[in-house]
Amino acid sequence: MLARIENKVLEKYPETEIAYLVANVTVKKNESFVNELKAGLIETVKAMGIDSTNLISHPNISSWRKIYQNDFNVKTQSYNSSVEALLTRIVKGKKLWDICNIVDLYNCCSISHLLPMGGYDLNKVCGDITIRFGQEGDNFLGLGRREPVVVESNHVIYADDVKVLCWLWNYQDSSETCIDENTKEVLFFIDSIQQSTHQSLKKAIQELMSNLEKINGIPINHGILNLNSPQAILK
Repeated sequence: MLARIENKVLEKYPETEIAYLVANVTVKKNESFVNELKAGLIETVKAMGIDSTNLISHPNISSWRKIYQNDFNVKTQSYNSSVEALLTRIVKGKKLWDICNIVDLYNCCSISHLLPMGGYDLNKVCGDITIRFGQEGDNFLGLGRREPVVVESNHVIYADDVKVLCWLWNYQDSSETCIDENTKEVLFFIDSIQQSTHQSLKKAIQELMSNLEKINGIPINHGILNLNSPQAILK
């Protein structure tokens, strides 16, 4: 199984770096270590100097908003990067959603490093995974959606050989590859689109591996896709 970034995506976004991690996991509804991480998020965000008045102007957020608005041609009032959605909830004083220990863990990591992250049940993935632009016939059924949306040719997506895993780069994950109580093997991705966040990307993948081990996860393979290394063997 391979992961790759399409050449057209790298031509348009040459500073793209995407970290990946394959890990064996045990999914639980609650985990004390993860609950502690979640409880500290409001203070973590405050320490970074981020609040409701400056959230969208932060470089890590505004860079994604620019792509969504100018390149994807969607309204940022309704569609934005996954990390912005998480941060918006925190700066409003709300807790993260209680999904499961694995999803909650990488959401905490996403907020701490201000980078979009996603996770997929690897056993639900068919064939290789490509970060690419939409193609004719691409449809996406997101979590919580009743009807699929049509993917446009200007939309960046994660896709396997038969379906779309994530739409608008990292806006929403597919219901078809979501992590659930039966998940045993997960593929994580972390997105960086600017040089200034590449060091944060490396720190984020290391923290994710370390924190997974604290909840009995076992990292199997990890690396970074970029212009110089656009393809990697996952397993």
